[in-house]
Amino acid sequence: MSTLRRRILLAASLACLLFAASAVATPAAAGRDLTYQLYGSRSGGWGSTNTSLTTPGPLIEVEVGDNVTLNLTSLDGLSHRWFIDYNNNSAADGSEPRSPNFANHVLWNFTVSNVTGTFAYRSDRTAGPGDDLANMWGNITIRAAGSSAGGLGGNLLLIGIVLVIVAVLAIGAVAYRRARQPRPPPPQ
Repeated sequence: MSTLRRRILLAASLACLLFAASAVATPAAAGRDLTYQLYGSRSGGWGSTNTSLTTPGPLIEVEVGDNVTLNLTSLDGLSHRWFIDYNNNSAADGSEPRSPNFANHVLWNFTVSNVTGTFAYRSDRTAGPGDDLANMWGNITIRAAGSSAGGLGGNLLLIGIVLVIVAVLAIGAVAYRRARQPRPPPPQ
């Protein structure tokens, strides 16, 4: 085997090893720590400040695996309970994240589960006059882990490695073809 062919084989082998090592050594992205402040009132809805209550409330955007802390404040003194309504039935079911009841203030956190899409978040308390369901809702968008980085997420490293491997193989192919061409005879 010629020296050039050995070099090509070595370069291709190293590129494959680099690719395999990066696939094994790249840890899964850890969830982010996010904090949202929400103020709520049965008549006004939800807001990120005590003067910005709207229906729907502010959009919350998270990724699977994020650790979310909600700083929830009741502005009307009534008891509320925040929850994500995955099945849109206006009731906090067993698998849906839900805060403790709060009539004043509660700090509550949860880890975003592996359910992606846009869902309503609500309060489902019905004590006192009226109920929370009409005004106290907003939207929460849950994306796959790592998807907020321009849509590429953790795949950016993988794309770069594939491009390097393709470049090494292209250079090797050019060198291999060049080596197969007959050499001109030496001058006499």
